[in-house]
Amino acid sequence: MLYTIGTLLLHSTPSQQEAFSVAHRTLQARLVLAVVIPIILVTASLYPIFRSHLAAKLDGAQASAEAMLEAGHESLQRGMGESVSLVLATAETPLLQHHLTPPEAAASHGDLASAGLADERVEAQFDTLLRHYARYTKVVLIDTQGRERLRVTRHTSPARPPLAVDHAEADYFREAMKLFPRDLYVSPPGRGRHSGHTGKEVVPVIDIATPVFGADGQRLGVLLFSLDWHYLTAGLRHSLSIDTNAQPVMIDAQGNWLLSMTTEPPFDIDYGDPIPTAFRESLATAERGQAEFDDHRIQFRTVDIRHLEHRGLAGMTHSLSDYHPWWLGVAMPKPDLATLLADDIAPLMILTLLYGLSVAFGIFWVLSSHRQLRLKWEAQQRAREVRDLYENAPCGYHSLDSSGRVVKMNHTELEWLGYRAEEVIGKRHYRDFVSPATRAAFDAGFRNVLGPSREGMAECELITRSGQALPVVIQGTAYTNRLGFVHSRAMVFDLTERKRLEETLARQAMTDPLTGLGNRRYLEDQAAKEIARAQRSGEALSLIAVDLDRFKRINDEYGHDVGDLVLQTFAETAKSRLREGDVLCRMGGEEFAILLPSTAKAQAMRVAERLRQAIETTPVPVGQDVSEDGLLHYTASLGVTLVMAQETNLKSAIKRADRGLYAAKEKGRNQAWWQAV
Repeated sequence: MLYTIGTLLLHSTPSQQEAFSVAHRTLQARLVLAVVIPIILVTASLYPIFRSHLAAKLDGAQASAEAMLEAGHESLQRGMGESVSLVLATAETPLLQHHLTPPEAAASHGDLASAGLADERVEAQFDTLLRHYARYTKVVLIDTQGRERLRVTRHTSPARPPLAVDHAEADYFREAMKLFPRDLYVSPPGRGRHSGHTGKEVVPVIDIATPVFGADGQRLGVLLFSLDWHYLTAGLRHSLSIDTNAQPVMIDAQGNWLLSMTTEPPFDIDYGDPIPTAFRESLATAERGQAEFDDHRIQFRTVDIRHLEHRGLAGMTHSLSDYHPWWLGVAMPKPDLATLLADDIAPLMILTLLYGLSVAFGIFWVLSSHRQLRLKWEAQQRAREVRDLYENAPCGYHSLDSSGRVVKMNHTELEWLGYRAEEVIGKRHYRDFVSPATRAAFDAGFRNVLGPSREGMAECELITRSGQALPVVIQGTAYTNRLGFVHSRAMVFDLTERKRLEETLARQAMTDPLTGLGNRRYLEDQAAKEIARAQRSGEALSLIAVDLDRFKRINDEYGHDVGDLVLQTFAETAKSRLREGDVLCRMGGEEFAILLPSTAKAQAMRVAERLRQAIETTPVPVGQDVSEDGLLHYTASLGVTLVMAQETNLKSAIKRADRGLYAAKEKGRNQAWWQAV
C-alpha cells in the first residue's frame, strides 16, 4: 500500500499530492494505533494473569519453605540426638569408670596393672571414636577436682596432659558436676572453640558434658565431647537448600548468626556476627511464623535444644538460658514480574509475538494458562520431594498403637523388610518382624515406651521377607494427648555398617602391617580355595618361596629402618610383576610365598626368573647418607614347586619350596630352583 501511495505522489498534481500526503499521515497514525491498541488490550488482559502467576509462585514458595523448615528441624533433632546418645553410651562404659577411679582406690584393690591396661583401652576407644565420627573435634576426661586426665583431639594421638590443666572454672565442668546420671550440659555454639590440625583454623563447637558415675553411684568426674558445629549444621543446610533460591537462617537468642559465612541475599554475614537490627526486629515473638526483610520472606520457627524430641537415652538437658531459644528459618525471595520473566524466557518471547501479531492473542492466553499450571505442578513437585525426605530418610520411621500394630511406616523401612505398605500398615504387629532371639529386648523397650518414661530403646534383629537378618537399633517415644497414649514414634537405624567395620577389623588381622600383603593366615585361607578350585578344574597350582639374600647383614649394617624399606620395595616390585590372580604373602621376616593358580612347572619357573631379575635390577632408594649413590642393591633366592592334587593344604608344598630355596642358597643365591615332589 505504501508503494502505491508513493507511485501516485510521483504522477499527481500538487493538490492531489497534498491529499495523498494527508492520507499518508493518517495511515501512519492508524499504524501507530494498530500497535498501541493491541499492546494496551494485551497488557490489560495479561495483568490478572501475571497476578495469578505471582500468587501461585508465592504459595509454592511458602509451601516449599515450610516443608524445608520441617526437614531442617528434623535433621537438627536427629544430629543432636545421635550425638547425645553416643556421649551417654560412652560415659557409662566400665573402662571409662575404671580410668577415672582414683589411683589410691585402684591400689587398695591391688589392681594397678589392670588399671594401666584399662587406661590404654580408654585412649584407644576415644581415638577410634574420633576417627570414625568426624563430627567430634576432641574428647576430654576430667576428674572431680577439675584436672584433665585424658585428651584426644582430631588429627592427633591420645595424650595424658599434665595435672596443671585445670577445668574447674569452665562452665561445662561446673554445670556437669551438678547433674544427675544421664543428665547433660550442652554449651551454646561457639563458646568452646577448637583449633584445626593446621594450628591456624578455628572450628566453632558445641561442648557436650555429662557426669561419670561409678557402679556404686560415686561421682568420678566429667566426660566432655566437643561437637563440630559446622559438621552438624551441614546436614541442616542441605535440608534447607532443596530450592536454590532458599537461604537458611539460624540465630541464637542473643542475635548471633549460627551458620557459616554466607554472602547470598539478603545477608552478608559470618558465623558469630550479630544480625542486622532491622532483621532482628522483624522476627515475631511467636514460636513460628513469617517475617519480612528487604525483598525476602522468612518462614521461621524456634528451636530449643534443651527440649529436643530425639533425646535418645538422655535425662535432662541443661544449657545457658540466655542463648535460647534459637530461630531456625528459610529466607525466600518474594517473586515479582522481573523474576518471573527471568525464570523462563518463553513468556517474554510469547509477549513479543502477541504485541507484533494481535491475532495470536488467543495462543498466548493458552500458553500462559499452561505456564500457570506448570508453576503449580512444580510447587506440588517440590512438596512431594520434601515429603520424600521422610519416606526415603537414611533411617527407618514407624508408629505403633498400644498393641504393637503398625499404624505408619516409611518407605525406607518397608524396603528394608521387603514388604509393601498395604501388607503391613494396620495389618501386622511389629513384633512379627523381630527375630525370636531378640524379641525379649524389643518387648522390654516397647514396655518402656508405654510406661511412665514414655521412651525406650532396643537393639535387635529384623527378619526380612527373604529371610535375611537385619541388625538395627530402635529408639522410640510415645505420642500422647490429653486422653493419654496415642501411638509410638520410633527411629530405626541400620547397624549393618557397624558389622562391616567388624569384618574390616577381621580382615586387618590377616594383613601384614609393614608391606600391606596378606600374612600366613591369609595365605592358608586363599590356598584352601585355590586347592579346591584346582581339584575341580584339573589345572596345575604352583608355589614359590622367596627369601631375600643376606637380609640380616642389611639390618645389622644399615639398621632396621633400611631393612623395612627393602621389604616394602620388594613387595611393590613383586606385585608389579605378578598377575591379577596370583597371591603374594609375607610369611615372616624376609620370607615370602607366592601362590600361582593355573600355572604348571615351566610357566612357574618363568615367573620366578622374571621376578628374580626384577629384584636384582630394582635397587632400593635409601639416600646418600646410607650409600654413596643413594641406592641399595639386593637379591633374592626362590624355590618353586607344584601343589599336588591330593594335598588338602600347603604344608607339604611349603616344605618342598623351602628345600628348593635352600638349594638355591647353596648354589650361590640369586637364583630360582625347581623342587620336584
